[in-house]
Formats: sequence, structure tokens, C-alpha cells
Amino acid sequence: MEAKFLAWDWEIGEFKKISSNNIVEAIYIAWNYEFDVYEADTQKLIFSGQLDNEENSELLQKYGIRMIDHKGYRKLQNIESGEIYEAPWH
Repeated sequence: MEAKFLAWDWEIGEFKKISSNNIVEAIYIAWNYEFDVYEADTQKLIFSGQLDNEENSELLQKYGIRMIDHKGYRKLQNIESGEIYEAPWH
């Protein structure tokens, strides 16, 4: 399986392949390590925990998701259905 997403490891200064090609899972995997997420093909930034919800939502719009505040936490939400995706650590 070819990786669709990469995480930027700030400590060693290089990209790492993310083990999931599901955008939500990939973001939550990377976010858990405080890594940014990039498209593997273009190395274009698509998520950063350092950006605010509005900026991340703009980056994620093409994937049909956005970043929201929900019950005191930042979460990903499906734009079309309104489904809120829970992080595995909550």
C-alpha cells in the first residue's frame, strides 16, 4: 500500500509515512505526536495542530472535513453529514 499522507517529524527534520490512508485516522495519528500532515504526492500541508480551526478547515475542505471545537476539545467533523470524529485517545 502506497502512503497517501506524510507526517513531518520536527525533531529529526524529515517526513514519515503515516500508516493509514484514511484522512481522519492519518490526522489523529500525526496529531498525537504533534506532527503536521502533508499529502504524500505533493508534500502540500493539509493539517497542522499549530494552526487554528479556521485555517485547518480551509486546508481540509477538499477532503470534506473541517476542524471544530466540541465539548472542550478540537475535533474533526464531516462537512456533509455533520458527523464528529472522535480521536482514539478520548
